Amino acid sequence: MTLNHDLHVHTYLSACCQEKERQRPQSILALAAHMGVRTIGFADHVWANPDLAPSGWYRPQDGGQITRLRADLEGLSTGTRVLVGCEAETVAPGKFGIVREFAEGLDFVLLACSHFHMRDFVAQPASPAPRDVADHVLAFFRSGVSSGLATAIAHPLIPLGYVEAFDDAIASMSDGELADAFGLARDHGVAIEITTAFLPSGTHPLFSIETPIRFLTIARQVDCMFTLATDAHGPRAQKRLPELARLIEPVGLGDGDFLPLAMRP
Repeated sequence: MTLNHDLHVHTYLSACCQEKERQRPQSILALAAHMGVRTIGFADHVWANPDLAPSGWYRPQDGGQITRLRADLEGLSTGTRVLVGCEAETVAPGKFGIVREFAEGLDFVLLACSHFHMRDFVAQPASPAPRDVADHVLAFFRSGVSSGLATAIAHPLIPLGYVEAFDDAIASMSDGELADAFGLARDHGVAIEITTAFLPSGTHPLFSIETPIRFLTIARQVDCMFTLATDAHGPRAQKRLPELARLIEPVGLGDGDFLPLAMRP
């Protein structure tokens, strides 16, 4: 398997980017070329739903993000293929931060379906109990893959804000539940992101790598397509792309399992 694309990279335009000067498109593409990455997908946070009020954090990150990014990219010459997309929000099942007309003007949309750390904005689980977290993340996931907006689901099934419950929440889901959820993604042509966020880090990790390996294996068994992602907000994170071999190899993925949009030369 060739690790030659990264379909989730943030630029200085995302409010959460702490390395503004180092995350300009020219620098990102130069690093990608140095790494041998053939396709980069820019996925800044965007709010573009006039019928749903954004949070204060999202309000400045409107559709103008895409205009500004395209202006930055104009005239740049690089051997790396560039895709312009976004990371969009799911506020509650059926409530999204972009509309279909906006999505159709992009190369791809990553739909976040588990930003539960936005506690005053995104709907919360009934309780922090693992099964309540599991039911909540599954409801968001099913809604996201059925929305008609998503190309792929960003950091799927990771309950941000409740990461300490990740292992137990996934363990509470039967193989059948997971197969049904991922089958719904397959049926709607929505890919599953394989992200470095799935890789536990530090001396006291909050979850086991076996947790994402389990559900990614089930996703493969039901014939889902996949994308690779660092969710980079800085060059150090972008350089972690090769670490995804730790997930790809045990799941048994090959080039044919990845979204053609990402793999196309």
